[in-house]
Amino acid sequence: MSFDPTLEESRLALKKTSLLAKFLISYILVLLLPTIIILVYYYPYSAKIAKDKEMDWNAHVTEQFMTSMDIFTRYVYDLPTELLQNRDLKLYAAMENDYQRIVIANEMKKYNATDDFIDNTLLYVKNIGYLFAKTGSVYNVDDFARRGVGYYYENWPHEEMFRQLDRLVLPAVRPAEDVIVPGSNRMRMLTFLLPLPLGGENSPGAVLILVKEETVIRMMKSVSESYSGDFFVFDEKGNRLVSSDAAAFGNSDEFRALVARLGESGSGSDTYRIDGQDVIVSYNVSEKNGWQYVSLLPVSESLESIRAIQRNTVVLVLLILLAEVVVIYVSIRKNYHPIKKLVSLATDVFEPREPKRMNEIETIQYALDRLSSANSKLDESVRRTLPIMRDNLLFELASGHFEDWESFRREAAEYGVAIEGPLVTAAVLSFEPGGEDGLGVAEHCRSAEGRLPEGANGYFFKSIYKQEMIFVCSHAADFPLKSYLDGVRRELAARTGMQPLIGIGTPQSADRPEGVHLSYLQAARTAEHLRIRKHDAMLVFNEIEVSQTGAVSYFAELLQSLEMAILKNDAGVVESVMDRIIDYFGSDGMPPHMVRTVYLNTISVILNGLTRFRPDDGSLLMLTDAAFQQRYTIGQMAGIMRESCGKLCDIIRATLPSSRTASREEIVAVIEKHGMDHDFSLQKMADHFGMSLSGFSYHFKKTMGQNFKEYIDRLRIQKSSQLLRSTDETLDSVAQQVGYSNTSSFIRAFKKIVGTTPGQYRDTHRQA
Repeated sequence: MSFDPTLEESRLALKKTSLLAKFLISYILVLLLPTIIILVYYYPYSAKIAKDKEMDWNAHVTEQFMTSMDIFTRYVYDLPTELLQNRDLKLYAAMENDYQRIVIANEMKKYNATDDFIDNTLLYVKNIGYLFAKTGSVYNVDDFARRGVGYYYENWPHEEMFRQLDRLVLPAVRPAEDVIVPGSNRMRMLTFLLPLPLGGENSPGAVLILVKEETVIRMMKSVSESYSGDFFVFDEKGNRLVSSDAAAFGNSDEFRALVARLGESGSGSDTYRIDGQDVIVSYNVSEKNGWQYVSLLPVSESLESIRAIQRNTVVLVLLILLAEVVVIYVSIRKNYHPIKKLVSLATDVFEPREPKRMNEIETIQYALDRLSSANSKLDESVRRTLPIMRDNLLFELASGHFEDWESFRREAAEYGVAIEGPLVTAAVLSFEPGGEDGLGVAEHCRSAEGRLPEGANGYFFKSIYKQEMIFVCSHAADFPLKSYLDGVRRELAARTGMQPLIGIGTPQSADRPEGVHLSYLQAARTAEHLRIRKHDAMLVFNEIEVSQTGAVSYFAELLQSLEMAILKNDAGVVESVMDRIIDYFGSDGMPPHMVRTVYLNTISVILNGLTRFRPDDGSLLMLTDAAFQQRYTIGQMAGIMRESCGKLCDIIRATLPSSRTASREEIVAVIEKHGMDHDFSLQKMADHFGMSLSGFSYHFKKTMGQNFKEYIDRLRIQKSSQLLRSTDETLDSVAQQVGYSNTSSFIRAFKKIVGTTPGQYRDTHRQA
């Protein structure tokens, strides 16, 4: 049989092509299998994971809103008790003259400190039929039946309103409803009805507290500006009080039934189907007043982004697979002997300095020699790390990680560490920032361990902070530890030029490792005291003198004022409150832990405010990291608070809408047109000129030479003087014409400016 070269070449080419196809298919299957597994796992669970995160976030937002409402409503329920404790409010006495009513009106002005949440507070006194507002206004019962004079409730008949107030025994809350306020403006108000005394009988009256619905909604949105869901607030009986969107699920029977069930189950977050739509529902019940807080977020909105990611992932995976197929095909075409190439690569990696051909056995032997050499180098490196491992072990002891000495000794024996004396004491050596590194302080401290007297075992080791060394010593009761450490301090000063501050804990029993931990905590607190006050170079814990202070509640009030000013975007108040906090913060006698508590709470509020305006600002992460470093003096802490507050105020001013100034002529023109309206106010003037309330108040005084109230009162009294001289109209009519809502306010303002009552003024000028 003759040999056909053409046929043999075709056969070899076919065999080569078949082998190439097998390699290509095998590589593609190896790549495709994990990809398919990942996709099969990723798609079913990615939406669930995203939904769970949204549920957690929704529950967090709901809880935050409930906490904010509890803080502000707490004052509402405490107000009746405060009013009864005011001795100037003689609510049970008969009030037969105007003077007693004026006294009550003036006292109510003192409760005008909660304008941020409460729109108005009305004290209803039964035996005289008058209502006194915190703004100083006084209304009689009939004023509430007239639109534009008192507070007119469209869905609460006047007679029914005062029957309920006269019989009120327990607190009640009316849901948000339309109210015609003085001046004929329509607003939606949430009304609190509180008896005096709270829950008692024979009440002298009641308190009506009015809160604008928009104030509560604004508080809802301030919790998270990016939140797109809807909030609902229900009372303990399931009646809806406030909602961010009344049309959203508000009239749904399924939603009402769901709220009734949630009220019986406490709190939580889950997915429900309401009117054919899947909704994430989070709910909380307040322990303060039993109110239910419910938030709803449609599932479609929360999963929109993850579905887009899923679609993009499919396209990306297909493109990657296509590219990998091309790469694998080209690679196999170039070389379909991958094992041989790997052997060649190993030979190249472990090639000897004098190249020579080696068989497989020689190559393996050479590789083992190289591994043995690498192992020797690794052992040498481990020996060099022994001091670091010893320091870690001792720091764990000081941190209280060991429950008994047996477990400690098992590990300590390897490093030659022994704690055997009857007493143990810890000390903390604190250095100036930036001075400890590179000056041989740690080496010098460790060399001092050898100069301890017999019977005492002590060890210096590094703390987790760069500028600290810790000393732990076991010793007898008569060991002069303070003298020994003073000698170490003087040697460090002589050799390195550094003066460490040394805080020493009190000696503790060495029966258990807890004694080391307790002494270390005392030493750390003492070192903190030295670092902050800088009065001494070395101090024992029981030598610290700390004056007693009861100003915690004062700081809590300052911190609440700071949070409220940030929520209102009032940069001027933020700066003012921060100055007061820093003055309080720097007072003498405040213990170190209290100093750090004030600093950390204040800086947290400022950073939360910055995050609210710039949630994606990467520089805030660096600022946060710097602010919460553990080793700052009082001056450095105050500087950080001032700098952070200044940055926040700059952002607030930059984000507020630009305002325009008003000339004297423009201000006078508005006053001439509206100055005699009884609802004319500083806020309306500020709104007219597009300025903030505080900004316009400052501008008015600077432009007109006196504050707004003094100017308007003088203008109105001047007009009323003309009417008293030239007409026979009653005082009530004159008061209404010049802008006073009641005669008592007019008489009081007239006497303050003119020096006599309006009646005396009219008699005097008629006789003349």
